[in-house]
Amino acid sequence: MYIKSLSLQNFRSYESQKLVFDEKTNVFCGANAQGKTNLLEAVYLFSMGKSFRTMQDVDLIHFGADYTKATLVFCDRHREHTLEIIILQNKKKQIKINGVTISRLSELVGKLNVVLFYPEELGLVKEGPYIRRRFMDVALSQLRPAYYHALGRYQRVLDQRNKLIKRIRMSSDKSLKDTMFAWNEKLVDYGMELMRYRAEFMKRLGELAQKAHFEAAEENLKLVYHPRFSDKAEFLQKLEESFERELEQGHTLYGPHREDFEIFIDDKEAKFFGSQGQQRSAVLSLKLAQADLLFEEYGEYPVLLLDDIMSELDSKRRAYLAGKIPDKQVFITCTELNTQLPKGRIFNVTKGQANLQE
Repeated sequence: MYIKSLSLQNFRSYESQKLVFDEKTNVFCGANAQGKTNLLEAVYLFSMGKSFRTMQDVDLIHFGADYTKATLVFCDRHREHTLEIIILQNKKKQIKINGVTISRLSELVGKLNVVLFYPEELGLVKEGPYIRRRFMDVALSQLRPAYYHALGRYQRVLDQRNKLIKRIRMSSDKSLKDTMFAWNEKLVDYGMELMRYRAEFMKRLGELAQKAHFEAAEENLKLVYHPRFSDKAEFLQKLEESFERELEQGHTLYGPHREDFEIFIDDKEAKFFGSQGQQRSAVLSLKLAQADLLFEEYGEYPVLLLDDIMSELDSKRRAYLAGKIPDKQVFITCTELNTQLPKGRIFNVTKGQANLQE
């Protein structure tokens, strides 16, 4: 799988830009705040249908413009595809796949697979559970489109249940409590489905991450994920037992939306006992394992997006990563060229313009 070209109109700092890429290595080089990460963000948009930097689509529109339009052409092992996304002020974004408008974002997810490395994700080890849950959700959505649907179903039921909890708190109508059981049943059914997907995924990911980490650092990496509940009855019972506390706090306290997983290096929890270098190695191993897992599933590697990651790694880990990417298409941002990078196309980025270096 590789991306052939990207065209942008009014996207972030880019008023108008068209780029044609190398099938392997593409480097965006320039000073900070010139627009390098915006290019990776545009590519990522075509993978997940949303940015990795903002929840608001309108943030992607160039200042002073009414819309943004992005077009990406990529090839998988079957054929060439053209993707188009248009975002207008105060309107739902429009997405086309090979000229056909789609109505659901789930139709886009899984078409173009990418694995993203960016500095904020170095917090995958040391930050709170939300970062690790997001990693699971994004990675699993690419690997299993059915998971993306299941996650959407669970989130909708969770939102409705939380609204009901708030209504019960504010109302004297005792009959409202009788409707909670139906929402509990749905939350448990969809929640157990998510946990089954996650358990399978984390087992496979853990095996590949362990292998990658030992190659890079000669340390034993272990991922530990325990589904919050072993069966439906246990989950239902917990919801019933915690109902009064939920009324006090105003939201659902238990379920896969509160889950986490642990990362151990040489039998010590990396979050508390790992050095900064060990924590960064663990993130690198997780990401490379994610790429390998997608290759196992689809028979072709995802596109790698490396946002200034080389400057965050020591020389040993940079060399290891450089050795892993020559056979994959990779997009790299940097402030200065690194001699360890494979040869490819270099784009100089200045003030929202990317120009191919001759």
